[in-house]
Amino acid sequence: MRYFTVNTVAEWICFFIGLVCLTADKDLLWRRFPAYLLIVCLVETGGIYFRETLHLPNTPLYNGLVPLECIAVSSMFYYLLKPFCLKQRVLIGWFILVGSSFLIETLPGRFSRYAHHTIVLMAVVFIVASLYYFYLVLKDDHYVNLFTYAPFWWVSGTLIFYFGGTATNTFFEYLVNDHVADSIQYSLRYHIFKVLNVLLYGCWSYAFICRYRQMK
Repeated sequence: MRYFTVNTVAEWICFFIGLVCLTADKDLLWRRFPAYLLIVCLVETGGIYFRETLHLPNTPLYNGLVPLECIAVSSMFYYLLKPFCLKQRVLIGWFILVGSSFLIETLPGRFSRYAHHTIVLMAVVFIVASLYYFYLVLKDDHYVNLFTYAPFWWVSGTLIFYFGGTATNTFFEYLVNDHVADSIQYSLRYHIFKVLNVLLYGCWSYAFICRYRQMK
């Protein structure tokens, strides 16, 4: 039962919804997105196994997910922004930047040190990309029903998660020197991220359902 946490349940539900809704999708990127979600589910579940059963640090496992997260989320943003004339060289340059940051941060410790700064860099760029996408959609003359528009819900979940996560981590960086807050910061942060995970995978699941209905 230790494997059935709020995070793992939300992730596995989102994966199965994506598998059902996107398997026959005509677009290759949407169709392959559940593969990334499966890796997320396995890493999250494996992380619990490493921590609770083997009593080993699971940081290298989560570090291995960082490049895949960058590729999956960035590729989706590129797909959504490409109609607005986003150049492929921007995506390639972004991958080089993140890859360099990741290697510089993790190689000295042989991947035992969590790639915190790379995660922050990714989060900031994903927030900017989300806001830029919303700006372009609102500016576009083409009418879309946002309530049933899959990209809108995918970007909404992404923005909520990365903005909320960045704000939470920044807030607790200020609290870390407060001895009164020291006893509650980790548990409170954990509960906040549980809510953010549910919102992320809830929005993504609804996006997959909207995509499925659109393809029918």
